[in-house]
This record gives sequence, C-alpha cells and structure tokens, in this order.
Amino acid sequence: MNDFFVNTLPLKTKELISLLQDKNPDWLHDFYLTGGTALSLFLGHRESEDLDWFTENNFDPIKLQAKIEVFGKLEGTEISEGTLNTSLTGIKLQFLEYPYPLLEPIIDWQNINLSSLIDIACTKLQTIGMRGSKKDFIDIYFLLKHFSFEELFKELDKKYSKTNYNLPHILKSLVYFDNAENQPMPRMHQDVSWGKIKEEIIKKIKSFKF
Repeated sequence: MNDFFVNTLPLKTKELISLLQDKNPDWLHDFYLTGGTALSLFLGHRESEDLDWFTENNFDPIKLQAKIEVFGKLEGTEISEGTLNTSLTGIKLQFLEYPYPLLEPIIDWQNINLSSLIDIACTKLQTIGMRGSKKDFIDIYFLLKHFSFEELFKELDKKYSKTNYNLPHILKSLVYFDNAENQPMPRMHQDVSWGKIKEEIIKKIKSFKF
C-alpha cells in the first residue's frame, strides 16, 4: 500500500512528518509509527495529530530527547524507563519500548517506518482492554471493515503470545462505552454517528464465536 491519506492529518502534524522525512535522522529508523495517526494515514477516516513511535529495542530516553531537541524546543517532557513523552511544535510525541513482535513487515514510507494495519488493530484491542476512548472505538469500527473479530483475535493471540492477556475482559471492554460517552467526537473524514459505531460493534461482538 503506497497511497496514504496525508490530507486527513492536521497541518502541524503534516509539517512535522515532512520535516522528519526530509531530515531523515538516524535515530528515527529504530522506531515505527503506529497508533491513531498511522491508522488515519491508512484509512483516512478521522483526524489524528499525535505521533506514537514504538520500538522492540532498548533505548535511552534522555539521549533520545537530546537528539530530538535539534528540531526545536520540547515541551511537557516526561521520561521513564523505556518511555519518552514530549511535545514538539505543539504535537505530542510518544517514544516507547514495545517488546511485542510485529506480525507483518514494516512499511517504508519516505524514510518513516509504519506498522501494518493488523499490528495497529491488535494494539488498539489491547488499549480498549485497558480503557477505551471514543477515538479507539471509532478506530475499531473502521478496522472491522477490513477484519472480522475472529481474524483480529487470532492475530492478537500471535502478537501477545508471551503475555497473559484476558480475552473475556477485552470482549467486555469492547461494549463498555461509559467512559467514552461524554468525550468529543474527533473531526471525521468519513461520515458516521457515535450511535452507529456502538451498534455495529455490539452486533459483531454478539455474533463472535470463540
């Protein structure tokens, strides 16, 4: 897949991605872009501005911070082992050690590594299992146009085979919308209502067979 929905991204996010593609820093090659913004590049379904970068390798967040500061002043920086959260040009950045294997090869997009659609989908399921936001449920709704729950949970089992994830809990979380109800809808590029999203997810969960 070579065509991406770049125009679904806010201007500041596009500009930062273009800057990184143009400068092509060595450290960026150790990470892959994933999460909501990567998914929006694939599907073009909603606006997303944060950039989530994962790696299977160990890295020093303090040294990485110094390298990123070459591109501008960082704000709101938080550092812990294997994690760097910060903002550059108003865009939130997360760099995270993520020890779970990629199911499909990295996609090279003009000097930026992207994780595959199925890898993003599996991580989304895990996120919803912890605490799903409205954006996460929206993303699952659009991912279900590409994968069935049977396919998703089969791949989830491969990706997280070394961890004791709780499938019944994830299934319950997929139809627990209370925390998301009062959250604002993101700017959508494909027309769908919150009610339709919930209805479709519930319907597909009910028909899912272990």
